[in-house]
Amino acid sequence: MIKIGIIGLGNVGLSVHLPILLARPDLEISWVYDPNNKVKEICEKKKILFFNKLNDALKYDYPEIVLITTPYYSRKEIFEKLGNKISGIYCEKPFALTLKEHLNYAKNFKNYAFTIGYQRRSLGIVQTAKKILSNNLFGDLNDLIIEFGDVHYNYNNFRSDKSKAGGGIFFETGSHWIDTAIYILNAKKIDNFSCDKKIENGLDVHSQGNFNIYNYSDKRIKCSFKFSSIENTKNKIIFKFNNCSIELFLFDDNSNLIINSNNSERFPIEDISMKNFPNDSLSQGACYWDKFISSYKKKESSYTSLDTFLLTTEAIELFYGN
Repeated sequence: MIKIGIIGLGNVGLSVHLPILLARPDLEISWVYDPNNKVKEICEKKKILFFNKLNDALKYDYPEIVLITTPYYSRKEIFEKLGNKISGIYCEKPFALTLKEHLNYAKNFKNYAFTIGYQRRSLGIVQTAKKILSNNLFGDLNDLIIEFGDVHYNYNNFRSDKSKAGGGIFFETGSHWIDTAIYILNAKKIDNFSCDKKIENGLDVHSQGNFNIYNYSDKRIKCSFKFSSIENTKNKIIFKFNNCSIELFLFDDNSNLIINSNNSERFPIEDISMKNFPNDSLSQGACYWDKFISSYKKKESSYTSLDTFLLTTEAIELFYGN
């Protein structure tokens, strides 16, 4: 039985992480810490110890793995308090603004024992797209286009404060899309990063840019992106080949990959064995947790392991350092 401590229990924690962890017979939630007492009643109903001070929770028990879902600005203090007294970390994104920060937080942990919450790597459509690209089914990939956002996307609570959020739409949400592209393409390097940004109250609200991705065969793929809260976008990743393109809708539940032929015909792609499952937030979260815990137990690296996110952090650093 692996003991889990939960630091922060907001909307994602309550709707995704908590039900997944409670459903696993090999995991036990040791305690929940959250400065907001509104989740205390929920924890009491589930017979989970609740603390509104982290020091009190850590005095009670240092669990084997800690789930961190608190906002970016709180991470430094949390990692300092945890030190080397626990074995594993699941930290929600966005994680770090620089590679130095990324590596500093990770210094006390094995690669397989630390993951970041880019759970969409587990989506069925993402796994299917990765198979298609890895097997070169449509020939060479020439271009990659990523767009996300619309005029209804807004910054509320801590996300409206640069000192707490760390960054704007690129950091908070765009990083999911960048990470997915890097993962699907089995990327080993990025370069030639450039972008134009619109900043409001210290936060990026609109950006357009380009960079190159190199896969493990040293094939260069040109990538362009647009992330916006002031303009409606296509909200998809487009993989462009010589004779067709594939569309991936990362934030849409129950979606399929779509092939577009050069004569504009559209065909949905389903993985015959799984029909693109997992296909929603809860099922993808369950699969991601399963992969992480399995890797942790076996002490083996997987797509949830920390080093697989280094290029994502590098892209974030290039964006905010530009």
